[in-house]
Amino acid sequence: MQNGISIYAGLDYSSEENLSLIEAAAALGFKRLFTSVQIPETSNAENFFDDLTDILTTAVTNGFEIILDVNAENFSQYDIDGITLRLDDGFSAEKVVELSRKRKIQLNASTVSEKFLDDLLDLDANFENISALHNFYPHPYTGLDTYFFENQNRLLHDLGIEVGAFVPSKDGKRRLPLREGLPTLEDCRNFSTDLSARFLAAFGVDFIIIGDGAPTKEELQAVAAIQSDEIVFHAQLLSNDLTTAEILSRKFTRRPDIAKSVIRAIEGRQYFKEVSGKIPPEEPAIERSFGDVTIDNENFGRYAGEVQIVQDVLPADGRVNIAAHILDEEIFLTGYLRPHRKFSFKFV
Repeated sequence: MQNGISIYAGLDYSSEENLSLIEAAAALGFKRLFTSVQIPETSNAENFFDDLTDILTTAVTNGFEIILDVNAENFSQYDIDGITLRLDDGFSAEKVVELSRKRKIQLNASTVSEKFLDDLLDLDANFENISALHNFYPHPYTGLDTYFFENQNRLLHDLGIEVGAFVPSKDGKRRLPLREGLPTLEDCRNFSTDLSARFLAAFGVDFIIIGDGAPTKEELQAVAAIQSDEIVFHAQLLSNDLTTAEILSRKFTRRPDIAKSVIRAIEGRQYFKEVSGKIPPEEPAIERSFGDVTIDNENFGRYAGEVQIVQDVLPADGRVNIAAHILDEEIFLTGYLRPHRKFSFKFV
Protein backbone atom coordinates (compact mmCIF):
# COMPACT_ATOMS: atom_id res chain seq x y z
CA MET A 1 0.00 0.00 0.00
CA GLN A 2 1.23 3.47 -0.85
CA ASN A 3 0.15 5.15 2.37
CA GLY A 4 0.46 8.80 3.26
CA ILE A 5 0.80 11.58 5.78
CA SER A 6 -0.85 15.00 6.06
CA ILE A 7 0.98 18.31 6.39
CA TYR A 8 -0.79 21.63 6.91
CA ALA A 9 0.62 25.06 6.16
CA GLY A 10 -0.22 28.05 8.34
CA LEU A 11 -1.33 26.15 11.43
CA ASP A 12 0.44 25.53 14.73
CA TYR A 13 2.93 23.03 13.30
CA SER A 14 6.35 24.62 12.98
CA SER A 15 8.29 24.45 9.72
CA GLU A 16 10.80 22.18 11.48
CA GLU A 17 8.03 19.79 12.57
CA ASN A 18 6.55 19.68 9.07
CA LEU A 19 9.80 19.05 7.24
CA SER A 20 11.01 16.54 9.83
CA LEU A 21 7.76 14.59 9.45
CA ILE A 22 8.19 14.42 5.68
CA GLU A 23 11.70 13.04 6.01
CA ALA A 24 10.74 10.54 8.73
CA ALA A 25 7.79 9.28 6.68
CA ALA A 26 9.90 8.97 3.54
CA ALA A 27 12.41 6.84 5.44
CA LEU A 28 9.57 4.45 6.40
CA GLY A 29 8.36 4.11 2.82
CA PHE A 30 5.40 6.49 2.76
CA LYS A 31 4.59 7.62 -0.78
CA ARG A 32 1.79 10.19 -0.49
CA LEU A 33 1.43 13.59 1.13
CA PHE A 34 -1.96 15.23 1.61
CA THR A 35 -2.35 18.95 2.17
CA SER A 36 -5.16 21.45 1.78
CA VAL A 37 -5.67 25.04 0.66
CA GLN A 38 -9.19 25.29 2.04
CA ILE A 39 -8.80 25.27 5.80
CA PRO A 40 -10.46 28.42 7.23
CA GLU A 41 -8.01 28.60 10.14
CA THR A 42 -5.19 29.31 7.67
CA SER A 43 -6.96 31.95 5.57
CA ASN A 44 -5.30 34.91 7.31
CA ALA A 45 -1.99 33.27 8.17
CA GLU A 46 0.81 35.46 6.81
CA ASN A 47 3.19 32.55 6.49
CA PHE A 48 0.75 30.22 4.72
CA PHE A 49 2.24 30.42 1.22
CA ASP A 50 5.83 30.27 2.48
CA ASP A 51 4.95 27.20 4.53
CA LEU A 52 3.14 25.61 1.60
CA THR A 53 6.06 26.21 -0.75
CA ASP A 54 8.50 24.60 1.71
CA ILE A 55 6.18 21.63 2.21
CA LEU A 56 5.69 21.00 -1.50
CA THR A 57 9.37 21.41 -2.31
CA THR A 58 10.49 19.04 0.44
CA ALA A 59 7.80 16.52 -0.51
CA VAL A 60 8.90 16.47 -4.15
CA THR A 61 12.54 16.09 -3.10
CA ASN A 62 11.57 13.05 -1.02
CA GLY A 63 9.62 11.41 -3.83
CA PHE A 64 6.08 11.93 -2.56
CA GLU A 65 2.94 12.11 -4.64
CA ILE A 66 1.35 15.39 -3.51
CA ILE A 67 -2.43 15.39 -3.04
CA LEU A 68 -3.74 18.94 -2.86
CA ASP A 69 -7.29 19.45 -1.60
CA VAL A 70 -8.99 22.22 -3.61
CA ASN A 71 -12.48 23.51 -4.31
CA ALA A 72 -14.18 24.74 -7.47
CA GLU A 73 -13.28 28.35 -6.72
CA ASN A 74 -9.56 28.10 -5.96
CA PHE A 75 -8.31 25.09 -7.92
CA SER A 76 -7.10 27.13 -10.90
CA GLN A 77 -4.55 28.84 -8.64
CA TYR A 78 -2.92 25.48 -7.92
CA ASP A 79 -2.91 23.87 -11.36
CA ILE A 80 0.71 22.77 -10.87
CA ASP A 81 2.28 20.03 -12.95
CA GLY A 82 2.93 16.83 -11.02
CA ILE A 83 0.37 17.48 -8.28
CA THR A 84 -2.76 15.39 -7.84
CA LEU A 85 -5.76 17.66 -7.31
CA ARG A 86 -8.26 16.27 -4.83
CA LEU A 87 -11.52 17.81 -6.01
CA ASP A 88 -13.87 18.68 -3.19
CA ASP A 89 -17.53 19.37 -3.89
CA GLY A 90 -18.63 21.87 -6.54
CA PHE A 91 -17.12 20.32 -9.66
CA SER A 92 -19.44 19.32 -12.50
CA ALA A 93 -19.04 16.00 -14.27
CA GLU A 94 -18.01 17.89 -17.40
CA LYS A 95 -15.23 19.70 -15.52
CA VAL A 96 -13.99 16.49 -13.92
CA VAL A 97 -13.85 14.82 -17.32
CA GLU A 98 -11.94 17.79 -18.77
CA LEU A 99 -9.40 17.67 -15.95
CA SER A 100 -9.05 13.88 -16.16
CA ARG A 101 -7.82 14.20 -19.72
CA LYS A 102 -4.96 16.47 -18.66
CA ARG A 103 -3.81 15.46 -15.18
CA LYS A 104 -4.23 13.18 -12.17
CA ILE A 105 -7.26 14.00 -10.02
CA GLN A 106 -9.03 12.55 -7.01
CA LEU A 107 -12.75 12.42 -6.43
CA ASN A 108 -14.37 12.95 -3.05
CA ALA A 109 -15.09 9.32 -2.20
CA SER A 110 -17.45 10.30 0.65
CA THR A 111 -19.90 12.30 -1.47
CA VAL A 112 -19.63 10.95 -5.01
CA SER A 113 -22.85 9.36 -6.26
CA GLU A 114 -23.58 6.47 -8.58
CA LYS A 115 -25.21 8.90 -11.03
CA PHE A 116 -22.13 11.13 -11.04
CA LEU A 117 -19.93 8.13 -11.81
CA ASP A 118 -22.31 7.08 -14.59
CA ASP A 119 -22.00 10.60 -16.02
CA LEU A 120 -18.21 10.28 -16.04
CA LEU A 121 -18.55 7.02 -17.96
CA ASP A 122 -20.97 8.55 -20.46
CA LEU A 123 -18.66 11.53 -21.01
CA ASP A 124 -15.64 9.25 -21.54
CA ALA A 125 -13.50 10.39 -18.61
CA ASN A 126 -9.91 9.15 -18.48
CA PHE A 127 -10.20 6.77 -15.53
CA GLU A 128 -6.47 6.09 -15.62
CA ASN A 129 -6.04 9.56 -14.12
CA ILE A 130 -8.83 9.24 -11.54
CA SER A 131 -8.55 7.98 -7.96
CA ALA A 132 -10.67 8.80 -4.91
CA LEU A 133 -10.09 9.89 -1.32
CA HIS A 134 -12.67 10.07 1.45
CA ASN A 135 -13.23 13.11 3.64
CA PHE A 136 -11.98 13.38 7.19
CA TYR A 137 -14.38 14.66 9.84
CA PRO A 138 -13.06 17.03 12.56
CA HIS A 139 -16.45 17.35 14.32
CA PRO A 140 -17.18 14.50 16.77
CA TYR A 141 -19.96 12.09 15.76
CA THR A 142 -19.97 13.24 12.11
CA GLY A 143 -17.60 10.61 10.73
CA LEU A 144 -18.90 8.08 8.23
CA ASP A 145 -21.02 5.05 9.05
CA THR A 146 -19.29 1.78 8.18
CA TYR A 147 -22.13 0.52 5.96
CA PHE A 148 -22.14 3.73 3.93
CA PHE A 149 -18.34 3.69 3.73
CA GLU A 150 -18.31 0.13 2.40
CA ASN A 151 -20.98 0.94 -0.19
CA GLN A 152 -19.11 4.02 -1.45
CA ASN A 153 -15.95 1.96 -1.80
CA ARG A 154 -17.83 -0.69 -3.77
CA LEU A 155 -19.19 1.91 -6.23
CA LEU A 156 -15.68 3.19 -6.89
CA HIS A 157 -13.95 -0.18 -6.97
CA ASP A 158 -16.49 -1.46 -9.48
CA LEU A 159 -15.05 1.11 -11.90
CA GLY A 160 -11.47 0.24 -11.02
CA ILE A 161 -10.97 3.48 -9.07
CA GLU A 162 -8.43 3.36 -6.26
CA VAL A 163 -9.88 4.49 -2.89
CA GLY A 164 -8.14 5.97 0.14
CA ALA A 165 -9.28 7.10 3.60
CA PHE A 166 -7.99 8.87 6.70
CA VAL A 167 -7.07 7.66 10.17
CA PRO A 168 -6.54 10.00 13.13
CA SER A 169 -3.48 10.38 15.29
CA LYS A 170 -4.32 9.26 18.82
CA ASP A 171 -1.08 10.09 20.64
CA GLY A 172 0.39 12.88 18.49
CA LYS A 173 -0.67 16.53 18.26
CA ARG A 174 -4.17 16.62 16.83
CA ARG A 175 -5.02 19.34 14.35
CA LEU A 176 -6.76 22.63 14.99
CA PRO A 177 -9.37 23.88 15.58
CA LEU A 178 -11.05 21.09 17.58
CA ARG A 179 -8.18 18.65 18.18
CA GLU A 180 -10.72 15.80 18.11
CA GLY A 181 -8.87 13.77 15.48
CA LEU A 182 -9.35 13.57 11.72
CA PRO A 183 -10.88 10.17 10.92
CA THR A 184 -12.97 9.13 7.95
CA LEU A 185 -14.91 6.58 10.03
CA GLU A 186 -16.49 7.80 13.26
CA ASP A 187 -15.69 4.44 14.85
CA CYS A 188 -12.00 5.26 14.47
CA ARG A 189 -12.04 8.62 16.25
CA ASN A 190 -10.73 7.26 19.54
CA PHE A 191 -9.07 4.09 18.29
CA SER A 192 -5.31 3.91 18.24
CA THR A 193 -3.85 4.87 14.87
CA ASP A 194 -2.67 1.28 14.48
CA LEU A 195 -6.13 -0.22 15.06
CA SER A 196 -7.76 2.41 12.85
CA ALA A 197 -5.41 1.56 10.00
CA ARG A 198 -5.98 -2.18 10.37
CA PHE A 199 -9.73 -1.52 10.41
CA LEU A 200 -9.52 0.38 7.10
CA ALA A 201 -7.35 -2.37 5.65
CA ALA A 202 -10.07 -4.86 6.60
CA PHE A 203 -12.43 -2.92 4.33
CA GLY A 204 -9.98 -3.29 1.46
CA VAL A 205 -9.06 0.37 1.00
CA ASP A 206 -6.15 0.91 -1.36
CA PHE A 207 -4.25 3.46 0.71
CA ILE A 208 -4.41 5.07 4.14
CA ILE A 209 -3.48 8.63 5.11
CA ILE A 210 -2.86 9.86 8.65
CA GLY A 211 -5.12 12.90 8.89
CA ASP A 212 -3.50 14.79 11.76
CA GLY A 213 -0.27 16.63 11.05
CA ALA A 214 2.02 15.44 13.86
CA PRO A 215 1.74 11.68 14.44
CA THR A 216 4.19 9.92 16.71
CA LYS A 217 7.04 7.75 15.44
CA GLU A 218 5.16 4.66 16.61
CA GLU A 219 2.03 5.72 14.71
CA LEU A 220 4.05 6.25 11.55
CA GLN A 221 5.61 2.82 11.92
CA ALA A 222 2.21 1.19 12.46
CA VAL A 223 0.66 2.66 9.32
CA ALA A 224 3.80 1.96 7.28
CA ALA A 225 3.46 -1.72 8.16
CA ILE A 226 -0.13 -2.08 6.89
CA GLN A 227 -0.64 -4.42 3.94
CA SER A 228 -3.86 -4.30 1.96
CA ASP A 229 -4.13 -8.05 1.46
CA GLU A 230 -3.90 -9.01 5.13
CA ILE A 231 -5.73 -8.38 8.40
CA VAL A 232 -3.47 -8.57 11.45
CA PHE A 233 -5.15 -9.47 14.74
CA HIS A 234 -3.41 -8.56 17.98
CA ALA A 235 -3.78 -11.49 20.34
CA GLN A 236 -2.54 -13.06 23.55
CA LEU A 237 -0.76 -16.40 23.11
CA LEU A 238 -2.13 -18.86 25.65
CA SER A 239 -0.31 -22.05 24.64
CA ASN A 240 3.19 -23.08 25.67
CA ASP A 241 3.37 -25.68 22.91
CA LEU A 242 6.20 -24.91 20.46
CA THR A 243 4.50 -26.58 17.49
CA THR A 244 1.37 -24.51 18.08
CA ALA A 245 3.39 -21.30 18.39
CA GLU A 246 5.22 -22.04 15.12
CA ILE A 247 1.98 -22.67 13.23
CA LEU A 248 0.30 -19.54 14.58
CA SER A 249 3.29 -17.39 13.60
CA ARG A 250 2.43 -17.92 9.93
CA LYS A 251 -0.02 -16.24 7.52
CA PHE A 252 -3.46 -17.77 6.91
CA THR A 253 -6.31 -17.48 4.41
CA ARG A 254 -10.00 -17.68 5.30
CA ARG A 255 -11.80 -20.54 3.58
CA PRO A 256 -14.38 -19.53 0.93
CA ASP A 257 -17.16 -21.61 2.53
CA ILE A 258 -18.36 -19.68 5.56
CA ALA A 259 -18.97 -21.79 8.66
CA LYS A 260 -21.70 -20.84 11.13
CA SER A 261 -19.67 -20.72 14.33
CA VAL A 262 -15.99 -20.37 13.40
CA ILE A 263 -13.63 -18.79 10.89
CA ARG A 264 -11.64 -21.63 9.33
CA ALA A 265 -8.12 -21.16 7.98
CA ILE A 266 -7.10 -23.02 4.85
CA GLU A 267 -3.47 -23.67 5.75
CA GLY A 268 -3.41 -24.95 9.36
CA ARG A 269 -3.25 -28.68 8.63
CA GLN A 270 -0.66 -28.17 5.90
CA TYR A 271 1.51 -26.12 8.27
CA PHE A 272 1.20 -28.91 10.86
CA LYS A 273 2.60 -31.40 8.35
CA GLU A 274 5.46 -29.03 7.48
CA VAL A 275 6.41 -28.47 11.12
CA SER A 276 6.45 -32.23 11.78
CA GLY A 277 5.73 -31.80 15.47
CA LYS A 278 3.01 -32.94 17.82
CA ILE A 279 0.08 -31.07 19.34
CA PRO A 280 -0.89 -32.79 22.60
CA PRO A 281 -4.39 -32.18 24.02
CA GLU A 282 -4.93 -29.57 26.71
CA GLU A 283 -5.90 -30.74 30.17
CA PRO A 284 -8.61 -29.97 31.02
CA ALA A 285 -10.49 -28.94 27.87
CA ILE A 286 -12.47 -25.74 28.43
CA GLU A 287 -15.40 -23.94 26.82
CA ARG A 288 -14.58 -21.85 23.74
CA SER A 289 -15.81 -18.25 23.33
CA PHE A 290 -15.78 -15.34 20.87
CA GLY A 291 -12.26 -14.40 19.84
CA ASP A 292 -10.59 -17.62 20.88
CA VAL A 293 -8.03 -18.97 18.42
CA THR A 294 -8.10 -22.75 18.47
CA ILE A 295 -5.99 -25.51 16.99
CA ASP A 296 -7.11 -29.11 16.66
CA ASN A 297 -4.81 -31.45 18.55
CA GLU A 298 -3.62 -34.96 17.67
CA ASN A 299 -6.84 -36.51 19.02
CA PHE A 300 -8.71 -35.03 16.03
CA GLY A 301 -7.03 -37.37 13.55
CA ARG A 302 -6.64 -35.92 10.07
CA TYR A 303 -7.91 -32.52 11.30
CA ALA A 304 -4.90 -32.09 13.58
CA GLY A 305 -3.44 -28.62 13.05
CA GLU A 306 -6.67 -26.98 11.85
CA VAL A 307 -6.77 -23.34 12.97
CA GLN A 308 -10.04 -21.58 13.71
CA ILE A 309 -11.24 -18.28 15.17
CA VAL A 310 -14.32 -18.87 17.31
CA GLN A 311 -17.42 -16.75 16.52
CA ASP A 312 -19.80 -18.26 19.06
CA VAL A 313 -19.84 -19.91 22.49
CA LEU A 314 -18.89 -23.54 21.93
CA PRO A 315 -18.60 -26.46 24.37
CA ALA A 316 -15.30 -27.87 25.61
CA ASP A 317 -13.85 -30.52 23.30
CA GLY A 318 -10.84 -32.64 24.24
CA ARG A 319 -9.77 -32.63 20.58
CA VAL A 320 -9.50 -28.83 20.40
CA ASN A 321 -6.94 -26.62 22.16
CA ILE A 322 -7.50 -22.94 22.89
CA ALA A 323 -4.16 -21.57 21.72
CA ALA A 324 -4.69 -17.80 21.81
CA HIS A 325 -7.30 -15.09 22.30
CA ILE A 326 -7.74 -12.00 20.13
CA LEU A 327 -7.71 -8.86 22.28
CA ASP A 328 -11.25 -8.06 23.34
CA GLU A 329 -11.18 -4.58 21.78
CA GLU A 330 -10.21 -6.12 18.42
CA ILE A 331 -12.62 -9.05 18.20
CA PHE A 332 -14.94 -6.88 16.08
CA LEU A 333 -12.34 -7.00 13.28
CA THR A 334 -13.13 -10.67 12.72
CA GLY A 335 -16.49 -9.57 11.31
CA TYR A 336 -14.67 -7.96 8.39
CA LEU A 337 -12.58 -10.98 7.45
CA ARG A 338 -14.01 -11.95 4.08
CA PRO A 339 -13.53 -15.31 2.32
CA HIS A 340 -10.11 -15.64 0.66
CA ARG A 341 -8.67 -12.77 2.76
CA LYS A 342 -5.27 -13.25 4.37
CA PHE A 343 -4.89 -12.90 8.12
CA SER A 344 -2.25 -13.35 10.78
CA PHE A 345 -1.69 -12.87 14.50
CA LYS A 346 0.62 -10.48 16.32
CA PHE A 347 1.11 -11.64 19.89
CA VAL A 348 1.31 -8.87 22.47
